[in-house]
Amino acid sequence: MTSTQDCLLNAAEALFAEKGYAATSLRSIAARADVNLAATHYHFGSKEGLLAAIVERRVAPINQARLAALDVLEAEGNFTVESILQAFLQPLIHSEEIEYLPTIIGRIDSEPHVVMKPLLEKQFGEMARRFLNAISVALPDIPQQELKWRFHFLVGAMLKTLTHPTPLGLGTTEDSYEIKFQRLIQFAIPGFSAPVPATLKTKGALKTKGSGETK
Repeated sequence: MTSTQDCLLNAAEALFAEKGYAATSLRSIAARADVNLAATHYHFGSKEGLLAAIVERRVAPINQARLAALDVLEAEGNFTVESILQAFLQPLIHSEEIEYLPTIIGRIDSEPHVVMKPLLEKQFGEMARRFLNAISVALPDIPQQELKWRFHFLVGAMLKTLTHPTPLGLGTTEDSYEIKFQRLIQFAIPGFSAPVPATLKTKGALKTKGSGETK
């Protein structure tokens, strides 16, 4: 990566954090980076391309570590809910990018879904599918449609922990991310493993595993 690209990424990341994606122009990014506006188009094509590059440089190393940890579990045949959740969350704890993630995640979460959905699918789609398949192996009696919702809730709790690390009413806390995510894992294990309530089954809310038909 060239120094010009680094300057643009750093400037865009700072401005997106300060003003939000929609309120930040390519011209202001180029000015903050002290480069010609044409360089922005040359290296990233558009503001959407610039945002995608910012997310990728922060998130890609974490997702690579997640998938590497999952590969180890697959090789060992060690598919428990706890081991899978450890593989998903542990790379966050040891990543140098974690200091940047809360701001980035907060801004992504506040932008229009139509802008963010393609970006999130590209960065997280395959990784999420791999982890869902692993959880399906660990919990074969839970329909995959239900597991998707439970994984969705896990991701929501993870993002909340990153962006709001102190619970309401607790004040400040010195707990490390490792302790926080260990708490999250212990909270999530019974949530993933819980039987599907009869009310969800009878209302046709779930699809049978591997089928497009509702129960």
